[in-house]
Amino acid sequence: MSRSAAADAVVVGGGVVGAALAHRLAWAGLERVVLCEQARVAAHGATSRSGGLIRLHHTVHSDTELTARSLPVFEQWADVVGGDCGYRRTGFLQLVGPRYAEALAANTAAAAAAAGPRRTEVIDPAEARRLYPGLALDGVAAAAFEPDGGYADPVRAATAWADAARRQGVEIHEGVRVHEVLTSGDRVAGVETTTGRISAPLVVLASGAWGDAPAARLGVRVPVTARRIGLAQAHLPGAGRRGADVSVPTCIDDTTGSYFRPEGADRLFFGVPSHPDVAIGHDVAPLTPDELSSALAAIARRVPAVASAPLTGTRAGLDGYTPDKRPVIGPAGPDGLYLALGFSGGGFKMAPAVAELAAAEILDGQAVTGKAEQPLLAPYRLERFAEGRGIVPEAPYAQM
Repeated sequence: MSRSAAADAVVVGGGVVGAALAHRLAWAGLERVVLCEQARVAAHGATSRSGGLIRLHHTVHSDTELTARSLPVFEQWADVVGGDCGYRRTGFLQLVGPRYAEALAANTAAAAAAAGPRRTEVIDPAEARRLYPGLALDGVAAAAFEPDGGYADPVRAATAWADAARRQGVEIHEGVRVHEVLTSGDRVAGVETTTGRISAPLVVLASGAWGDAPAARLGVRVPVTARRIGLAQAHLPGAGRRGADVSVPTCIDDTTGSYFRPEGADRLFFGVPSHPDVAIGHDVAPLTPDELSSALAAIARRVPAVASAPLTGTRAGLDGYTPDKRPVIGPAGPDGLYLALGFSGGGFKMAPAVAELAAAEILDGQAVTGKAEQPLLAPYRLERFAEGRGIVPEAPYAQM
């Protein structure tokens, strides 16, 4: 092993969740934390293909609580973590059609209860159009507005967390793949990697679409499927300048099943729906012309100027999805194994809270409760799938 053959904890996965967890475990007092990343931190998996949306609005209210707990970290990043995560307040809009206006009001109320009433409100589509002249809102019946919503840079955030972790003494091993979680009796004993063995009483699997394989070798079945994800950017002068004729917010449009946001002042960043399932280990195919054309058509319904905007880049990658599109967080299998994976496209904005709460569970054995006096991570346990009680949105939309 390069620098250490023994640790108090091994975190597997150097994306945004793994980096945040490694930092939090060390910050909370573990002296020897090792993070193993099979490629480079923040470069290989879903983190570098994330839209980076910062929002409170969700159809599952436990997700709302986690994002409400995370938002202050993004706002105070330099003081809490250090460096710059690229957080930009653009405002966030959630758009829905006529059938979902009541659901939007319910989800907005849940966000206000979790984060405070100044953080979110229901507004008339005409007001949304006044705020963002670049929007066309035909077919939109209601909108939720978050003035503090926006976006951040997931790669910069994960890198900043990794740097902060190093300052806390965490060893980060890049280019090191974990093949197996080792056990002694009914307890975790460490990991076997491509460069040797690390003994440790605690292993946290946080490697997204790749994360379930070491658990499966222990007989712990985690229903995480690799899913191809895509995104693109277009050159759209003024997209990120408030008051410009084409200015836009960070937005999820449930009527078209699309999301978009500005990138800096003069670009528009948007998601590209792609084929749902792929095999781990295969190269990720580039986005196809048909996929890009379909995504652009959906975005152009809301941002007409994008129809003639030139593309400046595209990316495709993998993320780990569960059957209910919510993460698996918590202990599983032998004592000392902890899971934080399967975030299904939603891990970035809740990573600060997940790291905080998971570290408290791991180190103190305490499940932190929310305003409803229920443990905040309780809905995300692995056993929900075996027990047939997947997470169900309280107020669902057509696409969420």
